[in-house]
Amino acid sequence: MIAIQEAHRLRASLRSLRAHDALVDAELLLKALAREDRANAAAALHRIDAQLPQGALAGLVRIRIRSLAGIVAAMQDDAPTPPPAA
Repeated sequence: MIAIQEAHRLRASLRSLRAHDALVDAELLLKALAREDRANAAAALHRIDAQLPQGALAGLVRIRIRSLAGIVAAMQDDAPTPPPAA
């Protein structure tokens, strides 16, 4: 699954930034994606973005976050809808 691959890349980027608080949320993101829990994945991405410092390197990581958020949103759009209640 491409979302999980991108989440692993995001985690590696966070390690290089030494963004330790965001790494905890990156692990939660990976778990949410593995369970196909799109809502928690989107929330984890939001928390990671909020925890990043300012700067050019963090800006590049934010681009990766936006890309992954788009993938998660597309997954939500593709989710099957429950049948209408009778």
